[in-house]
Amino acid sequence: MSQDRTKELLEQVLADLYERQRESSMPTGDSFLEAQDGQYLGKITADRYDNSSILNEYGPYGSPYSTTSIFNNYSDYGSPYGSNSVNNPYCSLPPKLIVNGRSVGCVTTNPYVVDRIPTETFFHLLRTDIRALLSGRIPESAGELRRSKGESYIEGGDGTFLGKLNPNRFDPESIFNRFGRYGSKFSPDSIFNRFSTFGNQLNVLSPYSRLSANPPRLYVKGEFVGFLTKNGNKRPRVDPDDLLSWAEQRVGKFG
Repeated sequence: MSQDRTKELLEQVLADLYERQRESSMPTGDSFLEAQDGQYLGKITADRYDNSSILNEYGPYGSPYSTTSIFNNYSDYGSPYGSNSVNNPYCSLPPKLIVNGRSVGCVTTNPYVVDRIPTETFFHLLRTDIRALLSGRIPESAGELRRSKGESYIEGGDGTFLGKLNPNRFDPESIFNRFGRYGSKFSPDSIFNRFSTFGNQLNVLSPYSRLSANPPRLYVKGEFVGFLTKNGNKRPRVDPDDLLSWAEQRVGKFG
């Protein structure tokens, strides 16, 4: 039996297991995510061992293999093409976030949805500040949240997070991590990928475009310090070719 076939069978077994878990113990709780089709998508809780938790990576709502998980890139709730997905930029009826029994907004990448909670903001709060999420204090953008927490990072001209500036090569979000999402020259989200949106010198959102009027911005400890761009008319600015050495001098290793 081929490795691909074995992997496919294992994933199907896991999917069936999560479905039985979901059906046998429909979770309760005042704070949770719910799809517009009525599907429960997990409890908002810091207890990662709770089978109902959206953060339990082995449970029916947190596993990347579960059909009821927003972390499954192939499910209707996590796929960029899913009709009920938090990651579909065209989804008009995305999942609702219920906090203490009250709907506080819809988690979506679609910028035109009323009462929108950006998916990136939701994920960031889940990982770093679930108490704020449970209190209903949700910033309008992940950038606003990062600035309020005094983080050092790059933000695209369209608001896209492009990586942390801290020189910790083991941080999965650091631009110094050559194998990470924002530091790899093969990643579609990295400015170091010359074929990506933010690395292509012909794209107006790229720091390598000499004509960009809206290049990425640099924030150090939550404060705007300049533009990351080859456009000499933007001030203050940092040349993208000098970014790594600039960040090593300006940002603490764990800052």
